[in-house]
Amino acid sequence: MGEPALSRAFRERQQVENLAAAAAYPSLPDNAPYPETFLQKGVSLAAEFPDPYGSSAAREMLKALKGNGVNAVALVPYGATQIGSIEIRAFGRHSLESEEGISETARVAHALGMKVMLKPGIWVGRGSYAGNLEFASAARQAKWFDAYTQFILHYARLATQVHADIFCVGGEFVHLSPDACAWRKIIAQVRSVYPGPLTYAASFGEEFEHIRFWNALDYIGLQEYYPLPPNLSTAALIAHVEGVQKKFNKPVIFTEAGFPSVPGAGEHPWDSSARGPVALALQARCYEVIFRAFYDQPWFEGMYWWKVGTNDFGGRRDRSLTPWGKPAMAIVKRWYTGNFR
Repeated sequence: MGEPALSRAFRERQQVENLAAAAAYPSLPDNAPYPETFLQKGVSLAAEFPDPYGSSAAREMLKALKGNGVNAVALVPYGATQIGSIEIRAFGRHSLESEEGISETARVAHALGMKVMLKPGIWVGRGSYAGNLEFASAARQAKWFDAYTQFILHYARLATQVHADIFCVGGEFVHLSPDACAWRKIIAQVRSVYPGPLTYAASFGEEFEHIRFWNALDYIGLQEYYPLPPNLSTAALIAHVEGVQKKFNKPVIFTEAGFPSVPGAGEHPWDSSARGPVALALQARCYEVIFRAFYDQPWFEGMYWWKVGTNDFGGRRDRSLTPWGKPAMAIVKRWYTGNFR
């Protein structure tokens, strides 16, 4: 069933208005340099219904983040697939993460003095995620890599068009990242169309610690969800990260980091389903120990907290990983606006 004409006309008018509003912000010059490294005081800015990238809500959120000391945002468009499929479907121009919306949001972020990481992801249906993708034969895996190469090159070209300051070539492909040759080929192809620095967003644990192609990238990227013990000691976490960093001698960024505001947040930082009262203070303490553990490391170049939504979701009753409207955001602001390096 098609979209009602009235709804389509309203949406198209909104797009025209948002494009005009974004165009009022100055664009970067064509010869703007790409920073080799910079301390990324970041958050992941997620396009959340009903406010897509490029919307007035996204612009207002960028301004609010700037006021909290944020100097970099990760924009996260998705492609879709299913377990066992070798096809990757990009979402359309009317999605929350449309190319037009990404371009407009990146333009506003740059005008506000913020950097942009473009971090495409793969959305896997039926409650799964990219780490579950694997193939029974080398032939099918090779076909998947062919499809993924086309997907990621599409976004690498977009990253060049919007002058994204860093580009993430993939992430969390636990069963596919051991094919270092395939990933080195992808990285080389991405470099042929995108001139800026590159990273990969590795899942915490085995994937992060055993990737063999870090030396082909500019940053070691970690999805930082390592469990913390009940006393929130970061000694083991630092050892894991420092071990990889010393082996490859590359700067480290947390392509994602986060904790929910629920009991046991440190022990299961990826999971907001725990029962019990909202644990705002615990979430904030977890943020604090991560800052204290890593912010002053000479090889550490920042993090992107997961996540802040364009639709302003969060608040003191929210149990999810967002820091927005919670004491954890005050921790972020104190570290991002302070002189800690």
